[in-house]
Amino acid sequence: METSGYGRVVLFHNLLARNASEQVLAAVRTRLVRTAGTLEEHGLGGEEAIGEKVQKGLANRPDLVVVAGGDGTVGMVAAKMVRTGIPLAVIPTGTFNNFARSLGMPSDPIAACEVIESGIVVPIDAAVADEQHAFFEAAGVGVDAEMFPIGEEIKQGRILSVFRAIRAAFVHRQSAVDLRFDRPLNEAYRMSYHGDTPLSRRRRRFRKSRRRIRVRCSFVVIANGPFYGSNLTVCPGAKMDDGLLTIAVYRDFSKLELARHLWSISRGRYQRHPKMEMFDSSSLEVACRRPLSVHVDGNTIGTTPVRFDAMRGALTVLAPRSYLHK
Repeated sequence: METSGYGRVVLFHNLLARNASEQVLAAVRTRLVRTAGTLEEHGLGGEEAIGEKVQKGLANRPDLVVVAGGDGTVGMVAAKMVRTGIPLAVIPTGTFNNFARSLGMPSDPIAACEVIESGIVVPIDAAVADEQHAFFEAAGVGVDAEMFPIGEEIKQGRILSVFRAIRAAFVHRQSAVDLRFDRPLNEAYRMSYHGDTPLSRRRRRFRKSRRRIRVRCSFVVIANGPFYGSNLTVCPGAKMDDGLLTIAVYRDFSKLELARHLWSISRGRYQRHPKMEMFDSSSLEVACRRPLSVHVDGNTIGTTPVRFDAMRGALTVLAPRSYLHK
């Protein structure tokens, strides 16, 4: 559906985002005034009660919500907008802007404003852990969940944290993890494998009709979209509008291999590893005898067991017209 003028627009902004400034905000405000009948602003950031501000801004059901910030700010607002049907527009001013990049939004904040004026309204998926923790990029189980907070420190310029990450990679232990899909294993594996090796030559144990499997691995990533962390495609082929979770299992990695992988992350590079196995499912249950840490979009939520579900079309967003051709 094409966009048009909006009566009431609510703008949430975070001036603590890496690429935000008063000048950028002023330019965004000027562009929004062209489209909005009335414009209401709420500043987010610091130690303030962000949830309360978001609830206040959404209380009277605006015609459009605009978020100028990074993935953290976008995620907090988007979580409150699931199933509301209110369109969300993202002005990327963060460090990596995975959410905006997944939609094909321009990286320049002012250029992104043009999408509000000429873009299209599309439904995309949200994901949820244990029916209460919404996420839009990816969740992780295992050493990945332990590493993510360190990754945030690296993102903020604390380069010495790289060595903490490498140490964590060397001291971690692989675990036997039980995965239960909502469909037969052979379907989950067949639908999601995007590698170059024909499926008939992959592991036979993944071609069975049962819905549960136990694998020994370093960590499991459950993706709602294609980008994660520092713009990494840890789940190649993941889409935000297919109603499915894309699941990557990092199995049989040696500690050296995992350390090299983490080092590539810290330097902004990524290569798909041949030991990674991929599946698709609209729900996934993860259990382990030894409790493993769990995160959603970088926020630690506890330990296994945990259940993940895809919520198809749960969020309405503005996207460039080119999004339809992705």
